[in-house]
Amino acid sequence: MDDTKATEMSKTTLATLTPIEIMAQVILTDRRIDTDPDDARSDAATELGNAIATKIDTDLATDMASFTNSKGPGAGSSANLADFAVSMSVLRNAKTPNPIYIVLHPYHWHDIWIELGQPGTNMFLGDVANQAVRDFFVGSWLNAQWFVNANISVDASDDATSGVFNPGALAFDSRKPPTLEFERDASLRGWELNMSAGYAHGVRRAAFGVKYIAGAAEPS
Repeated sequence: MDDTKATEMSKTTLATLTPIEIMAQVILTDRRIDTDPDDARSDAATELGNAIATKIDTDLATDMASFTNSKGPGAGSSANLADFAVSMSVLRNAKTPNPIYIVLHPYHWHDIWIELGQPGTNMFLGDVANQAVRDFFVGSWLNAQWFVNANISVDASDDATSGVFNPGALAFDSRKPPTLEFERDASLRGWELNMSAGYAHGVRRAAFGVKYIAGAAEPS
């Protein structure tokens, strides 16, 4: 019996990541701290943290536009369940592993919710529709995990790009977690609150994702 032969394995460049260092600042005077009925420092720290988190999330949401495949009804058209099923089928055919995430703009989700929330025309959906109506903003159904993300941008024509993907499609490298520092400014008679973070992001496996383009005008 022949011995098993080893297969040479090598790493190849799968992605080019964009490095970013970000900082947000709040200046609090002693007077503001002394007279604010709430905890001014705690409120400021929360706002800084939210600003950093929003920037990171927005960068990752923007990366979905670089996925290899493009599906969806297109600009100016309402998002629909059938095109999300098409997107998932494309990923399955590409042997994309689980889990599959569907991250979509709130207005795209509203279109889907309206479609599923009409039992008179969608009786065949049954429990799927009921679960979607219960979850509304996030859920796990149709073999995918659904998330709504308000940090997906809308262009000048009221269109947005959502995404259907395996988490391995995106890359996020955190080199410096959000860090808060206080610095006294004696001449100002106040404090600087500085929060910074360092990271890189990009598309790692573009074939493991599908960009979903549809209209994203505010519902009436």
